[in-house]
Amino acid sequence: MKAKLSLIVQPVAALLLACNAGLVSASDHYQMAIVEATPGASAIQQGDAAKGLSTLHSSKADGDVFARTMALCVANTQLADISVASSACTRAITLARSQAQASAAERREMQALALSNRGVMHWVAQDLAKAQQDFQRAAKLSDSELVQHNLQQFSYRLQGLNQKLALAQ
Repeated sequence: MKAKLSLIVQPVAALLLACNAGLVSASDHYQMAIVEATPGASAIQQGDAAKGLSTLHSSKADGDVFARTMALCVANTQLADISVASSACTRAITLARSQAQASAAERREMQALALSNRGVMHWVAQDLAKAQQDFQRAAKLSDSELVQHNLQQFSYRLQGLNQKLALAQ
């Protein structure tokens, strides 16, 4: 993929995401990928998903459909609008597979990033089984730092939840 991807560091708490652009520094963060040149991406990166969506929707619909769909996935996940986020994340996965102008390796990477984004969305929705499936599928397609980081974060979180359940019994 020739467009520059940006990482959005996401501390996940309950159903809401607080967006902080920057490097991963704590073990309680997930990352989501967004294409920087997408209208509204800057606002989404800065944590203003509503403004980012407004910019995205008011911009000309031409351009990279995959990039726009990834932005919709990320912004709606930040807003915990799970229904819209789910549709956008799933569409991004489908679009990644069909990018004729991209090489097979680029398509795999795009699909892995979209799967990882959807895994974060499933985490926010508290659907742990689907989150795990997406993180694992992404890891099979790519060994990128973002994908591996999110899979590792999920494993830590799942371990913590299992320990809390065991203590509660």
